[in-house]
Amino acid sequence: MALALRRRGRSVRYLLARGYASASTNPVVYISRTRNPYFNLAWEDFLFRTLPENEPACFLYVNDPCVVVGRNQNLWSEVDPQAMREENVSVIRRQSGGGTVYHDPGNLNFSFHTSKASFARRIHTELIAEAFKSKPVSLPSKHGIDPVFLTDRNDLAVLDVQATEAEEKWFRKVSGSAYKLANHRAYHHGTLLLDANLRRMSMLKQRRSHMTTNAVSSVPSPVTNLTMAFPDQAARLACECVMEAIYAAFCRKYGPSNKVWVDERMLDHTAQIKSRTYHVRENYESLQSWDWLYGSNPAFSVTASTEHVPFDQASLTVTLHCTHGRVDRVDVETPSPTLAQAVQQLKGAPYDALAWAPPSSVPPSTAPAVEARLAAWLKKAL
Repeated sequence: MALALRRRGRSVRYLLARGYASASTNPVVYISRTRNPYFNLAWEDFLFRTLPENEPACFLYVNDPCVVVGRNQNLWSEVDPQAMREENVSVIRRQSGGGTVYHDPGNLNFSFHTSKASFARRIHTELIAEAFKSKPVSLPSKHGIDPVFLTDRNDLAVLDVQATEAEEKWFRKVSGSAYKLANHRAYHHGTLLLDANLRRMSMLKQRRSHMTTNAVSSVPSPVTNLTMAFPDQAARLACECVMEAIYAAFCRKYGPSNKVWVDERMLDHTAQIKSRTYHVRENYESLQSWDWLYGSNPAFSVTASTEHVPFDQASLTVTLHCTHGRVDRVDVETPSPTLAQAVQQLKGAPYDALAWAPPSSVPPSTAPAVEARLAAWLKKAL
């Protein structure tokens, strides 16, 4: 299948000139020069949709601090918006499934692309585990097991630095991953906690008992940084060393591979696949839109009550049923007809205008015209 990239009217082939592409049958390892999470996620999806079916590829990148929720997750039950506002950390919705993760410069992200026919869940998790045993990282084994190993959930884990034996109680997760399959391609991507700010992972611990949804929920596990588990090898766990180890492991698996550097200069590239044209910029902008971040949120219901948050006007219980990010039905219980009528005005409102919303690329939504004290109570109660 022919694949042409176009930039400002010029047609070029993988790999780009000066580290971007030229015709090649070799596998490719792409390394991002930018920490822009919108570009990195857009480029990952671009590779997934446009690489030739039989061409294996790897993409390695580091993001600025952000919280990334899975495509099929209810953002509001996965993150703590107030904590994110205090830390000024943005939320992003990715295009694959899986759970919510925290990214920062101490976290290396990987993405492996293969044909759908050759995809297997363990292949690339094992590749990364092998990379940590090899140069230039060369971590030592602990208590008779590999330094980095696979769990039953296909996550990567290590033994806690204080472990006295290789028992499950000492297992600490250092990498979670997700998968996406479509047509003839597949990818497996995930995180590696090298030296991340683990304190900020509390932003992922929002579990709201007053909210119900059928969306996919994250499964929390005890985590640690690799530099915490292997303090004597911290220098070899620098991001650049780990990237080189993964690159070497990828070459051992797939043969000699080209190394390609990418950044925002690739935003204007397109790829023509049969009758469809794929645009990096189109995906980049879509990831920053209300329709994607909030509008694609799975349906959920949330209840606010004066039993938990006092309100000086009257007793009040409100249940908002939300679809595609907006309130589509309101159930209300109150002895005040005026208040009941005011609450019904919430129908059709974007939920992010009613509750505290986390920082994001999306401009604030316009709040409905309801009485100020009611709006303030909702902010506290939702």
